[in-house]
Amino acid sequence: MHEVSISHAIADVVLKESEKQEAKKVLLVELEIGELSLLNPEQIEFWLKLAFEKTPASEAELKIETVKPEVHCSACGYEGTLETKDDPLCHFLIPVFQCPKCGSGEITVKRGKECRVKKIEILT
Repeated sequence: MHEVSISHAIADVVLKESEKQEAKKVLLVELEIGELSLLNPEQIEFWLKLAFEKTPASEAELKIETVKPEVHCSACGYEGTLETKDDPLCHFLIPVFQCPKCGSGEITVKRGKECRVKKIEILT
């Protein structure tokens, strides 16, 4: 359940930045969460709302964008998406990914692992 600690880290970033900008209120927080991060966006939203209670971000709108995996295969040159399935075992075992074109394991993940605060909108 690493969503709790990640959510608190996100809340810290948002609240510190809003304090630095002397915000009266945080209006919007936009996040990008990669499918390969193994984070559950619904849980992130739940824990963030709790972390924001009684803060300038208590009424902030949360927008969470899920980022599809994009890979590059060294073996065949494939560049594109990687299909993932929501398998609970991925939370306990390290998943092994293969190129969807040639089946090689020589892939580099370009996108899909991120968990990023994309935008913070404040009222000053």
